[in-house]
Amino acid sequence: MNPYLARLRDQYEGLRSGIEGLQTRAAEENRDLTEEELRSVKEQGDQAKTLAKQIEDLTEIETRNAQVAAMAGKITTATSGEQNRAVGGATTRDRDPGHYTQGGEFSFFGDMYRSKATGDEDAARRLLEHNRALATGAAGAGVVPPRWLTDEYAALARQGRALANAVRNIPLGSDPRPLTLPKQSTGADSANPAQQANENDPTPSADKWGSNVDTVVPKPTRGKQVVSRQMLDMASPAIDLLIYGDLLAEYNRQVEAAVGAALVTASGAALQTFATEAAFTGTAPAVPAQDAVIDAAIAVWNARKAPADVLAMSINRWGKFKKLRDTTGRPLIPTESAGPVNVAGVGDVKAAGVIEGLAAVVTESTAIGSYPDNFLVLRGSDTLLFESNMMRFRYEEKSGPESVELGVWAYTAVLVRYAGSSSKRVAITAA
Repeated sequence: MNPYLARLRDQYEGLRSGIEGLQTRAAEENRDLTEEELRSVKEQGDQAKTLAKQIEDLTEIETRNAQVAAMAGKITTATSGEQNRAVGGATTRDRDPGHYTQGGEFSFFGDMYRSKATGDEDAARRLLEHNRALATGAAGAGVVPPRWLTDEYAALARQGRALANAVRNIPLGSDPRPLTLPKQSTGADSANPAQQANENDPTPSADKWGSNVDTVVPKPTRGKQVVSRQMLDMASPAIDLLIYGDLLAEYNRQVEAAVGAALVTASGAALQTFATEAAFTGTAPAVPAQDAVIDAAIAVWNARKAPADVLAMSINRWGKFKKLRDTTGRPLIPTESAGPVNVAGVGDVKAAGVIEGLAAVVTESTAIGSYPDNFLVLRGSDTLLFESNMMRFRYEEKSGPESVELGVWAYTAVLVRYAGSSSKRVAITAA
């Protein structure tokens, strides 16, 4: 199992056990949860919700990887069975029929398309004879398509949706109309209610409760690619999925950037600003970076009246945190949680972990990753990401028979509730 995923599951199990223990104790004592216990249950529940989302996403990746590996094993087994036939203890292999040679009559990619899209039996037969004759790419260099065309396809490196997945996601389905979210704007204060000073003093009254609304207007994020018909006709039919996948990856990058930008804006002025990286790192035993995380988390708790649970930063910022050391050179954020003392968190260079009890989320949102570099301490459930269903479309011959247009379209919006309270920002001005 992925060690980071296992760690998240352990953390989730600890939260689940803590919640269950409080509820069990109250049930055994035949009473309701106290205010303190109820608050603890809610806080642990919020942390568990964030962890559950991360676990769900990572588990999906692990499951998909296992399925791909299993399918690859089946293909290898099936191909070996067809390529090699035992005859009296000996193994024979069919001679290469020569269907796909340089300057030949038939195209390997064309036959792949025709056999699947049009049911061309001759194309399917040629593919079967070709695959049966040649066991590996090395057996027919220049004839058998290299494995990297499918197994090792290298897409452009793009940031995923780490921060977008850490906040509250609200699906819009196919209805992208503006949304109205009510909120309280004013309320009772220290003058009312107030303690009675003398007997028979009148009870104070005031009209101080007021409400307002947040209006969210989803906007489309869309794009399309113009692809030559030759590419679609002569390549594997999966090529359109690769193009759609590329568009979707860029869409995800833009959603991630939008969430980061909204949080930076909602945080307002930086709670603390370090002029340089040296000021951020400090000299042990003083650890200004760790203190800044604590100060920001406490500021959220004070302002929002509920604790923060997410620490969002850039990849390079995570590296700076990982380099923090005590007076003896020991890391303050070691790889493992078992054994070390006086540590500020855990995590490694392959995956972010936890700092001061906050889930570290590493993002490449443009609002966070460049100087002045920001890292954010926030309450994930207070930021809402609205998304509609993703529409994929394909225009045939819009630009003429030689071109096909593939595109995606989705509505999105980001709203940070309790702006100025639910997230706090720390900035590092320059290197």
